[in-house]
Amino acid sequence: MRITIRKMAMASAMMVLTSGAAHADPIEGDFRTPKTGATAKVAACGARLCMTYTSGAFKGKQFATFTPTGNGQYSGKLIDLTNGGKEYTGKAEIAGSDIKVSGCVMGGLICKDEIFERL
Repeated sequence: MRITIRKMAMASAMMVLTSGAAHADPIEGDFRTPKTGATAKVAACGARLCMTYTSGAFKGKQFATFTPTGNGQYSGKLIDLTNGGKEYTGKAEIAGSDIKVSGCVMGGLICKDEIFERL
């Protein structure tokens, strides 16, 4: 079997294009909070996923970081920008096409949830 250099180069280019593409995590995307109408984006930031407001009073401010724990669940930290930047243990989960984001205290015994609707 004879393989030309051109065929090898084409095959190598195809492997780079297909294997080098990062697959987005299911939680990544654009969302809106029905509470205020502000929008936010979940995107990769290093080894984690970050949630940043893209509109509203806190536009441009990051308020959550998460790492996947499996089965549509995420754990991390939330920052309450309305309360002087107080940090809480955070978690998120995929709820249909939306995500439920929770800030927790007392080791996760008491949590306050907010649903972000996917845009």
